[in-house]
Amino acid sequence: MATYNLRGPTETEKTIPSDWLIERMRNIRNHELSASDWTQTPDNPIANKSEWATWRQQLRDFPASWTPSETLELPKAPNE
Repeated sequence: MATYNLRGPTETEKTIPSDWLIERMRNIRNHELSASDWTQTPDNPIANKSEWATWRQQLRDFPASWTPSETLELPKAPNE
């Protein structure tokens, strides 16, 4: 799992509003999806294309199962 801290370095409040946490989670998740778009191009010769497709689907489904918290653990990418 890839772990991210969603608390900013200058945030000193005891709690961060859930809608902020959800937005931060989605930003990170969307970045991961964008950064892995190359794995699904038709002319890409990688051997584990289906593993990447499965992982990308897990990322798309992730928000439904995530309970907002200051720590985000996304599924591990196939190459990690």
